[in-house]
Parts: sequence; structure tokens; C-alpha cells
Amino acid sequence: MAIYDNLKDKLTQTSQSAVSRVRDLSETVRLNTEIGDIENQINDLYCKMGYEIYVAYKDRPIEEVKGLISEVTELHERIEESKQLIQAMQAVNTCPNCGNRIKPGMIFCSSCGTKLPESEEVEEPVERVAFCSKCGAPIVGDASFCMSCGEKLE
Repeated sequence: MAIYDNLKDKLTQTSQSAVSRVRDLSETVRLNTEIGDIENQINDLYCKMGYEIYVAYKDRPIEEVKGLISEVTELHERIEESKQLIQAMQAVNTCPNCGNRIKPGMIFCSSCGTKLPESEEVEEPVERVAFCSKCGAPIVGDASFCMSCGEKLE
């Protein structure tokens, strides 16, 4: 019987040890998840802090962030230029007869054939949209290089 008691004690110790390791592993995973969540919160706060600094100092940047503020401002300008290009490329109206999308300059609707009313003269000339000969991306303003592929423009 001593052999069985000894075996029983060994099994009990082994199972308790395994349970303890599983608990430790589970707690480690929980703590690592908590650490990751806290690090994400910190990164979100860093982003918010950076945004607040940008807004507060964009017109009078402090030396420590002057370059970064300049980069962010340039990127905002590029976004705005791209949005304007998208609007120019997608400028559409609808046919008064069938509601089909029509582009400026069309005289007849391509869907129903209705003669379209003449559009009013635009006071400012509409800027012609150019495209890169290498990649086809729209060219912003009087750029010397394509923003998409870096090709030198003529």
C-alpha cells in the first residue's frame, strides 16, 4: 500500500504543480494584455498631445518641434490639393430628364439623349488637370515631380 500512497502523493503534487503553472501562465497573459492596453492608451495620449501642440504652436512654432510642425502643415496642404483635384475630376451634375450623371461640357445626356441646358460661364478659368506620363497620377499645381512615383515632369 505504501507504493500506492507514494504514487498518489506524486500524482497529487504533479497535478498541483501543473495547475499552478497554468494559473501563472493565465495571469501572465492577462498582465501582458493589460500592459498592451495601457501602452495603447499612452500612445493615444501622445497623439492627442502632439495634435494639441501642433494646433497651439502652428503659427508660432517652438524650436523643439518646428520641423515637425512644418512637415504636418505641408502634409495638410497636400491633402487639400488632392481633395480639390478629386472634386475637379468628379465634377458632375445630373440630367434634368433622367437623373443620369453628366459631366461639365456635355451637350446631350448620354443616357436619354436630352439636350442639356448650357452651363453658366465660370468667372475663373477651370484649372486643367494634368496626369503623370509614367504612372497616371494627377499632377498637383505646377509641381516639378510626380507625388506618386517621383518622375520629373516636363
